[in-house]
Amino acid sequence: MNCFGFTDTGNIRQNNEDSFLIKEFDNKLTAAVVADGMGGHKGGTQASSFASTEIMSIVEKNSESFIKYTDIQKQKFLKNAVVKINKAIHKKSMEDEALSGMGTTLVVCIIYDNSYYVANVGDSRLYIISDEVRQITKDHSFVSELLDMGAITPEQAKNHPNKNVITRAVGTEASVEADIYTGSLNPKDTILICTDGLTNFVSEPEICS
Repeated sequence: MNCFGFTDTGNIRQNNEDSFLIKEFDNKLTAAVVADGMGGHKGGTQASSFASTEIMSIVEKNSESFIKYTDIQKQKFLKNAVVKINKAIHKKSMEDEALSGMGTTLVVCIIYDNSYYVANVGDSRLYIISDEVRQITKDHSFVSELLDMGAITPEQAKNHPNKNVITRAVGTEASVEADIYTGSLNPKDTILICTDGLTNFVSEPEICS
């Protein structure tokens, strides 16, 4: 498997609150995580960095056990890992006024054999790209909820004034639940994990190409 990661501050903001990590383990297991922090420069950066580092550490410590788990156990492992990280970030935000309200989106993907296991909180995304681009995760956002209710069209969603309002994040509340996605991969599939810094400005056909 070929793995690549890239992050850029962009042309608008002076700081980058995004964080990512990729690791390939000796047992043919690969993990990748992307987090997009919020809550001011200090808080957002700490939240995303902590979430990425901590969840990768949890995966590394349990990688040998993970490959022996059933599918249900693998899903439960990811859910519990996110719960643990959420509690730690929320505790930090409550103890330090400078970090009050900090949180982060989080997408973590574990790949073993031809299967993927994904946990998602927030509006960062995971796509699988082959001849077409498929969005696997679902945004936890105000605009996504409006789309689900049929209150707005996909075209209206692109420029909605509240498109950056997310309804679920890691660390902002005392508890959080991650959505879990699993499936199979084909040899030529490409997995893309990204923040809204990409999806807000680049269309899915452009991402596919």
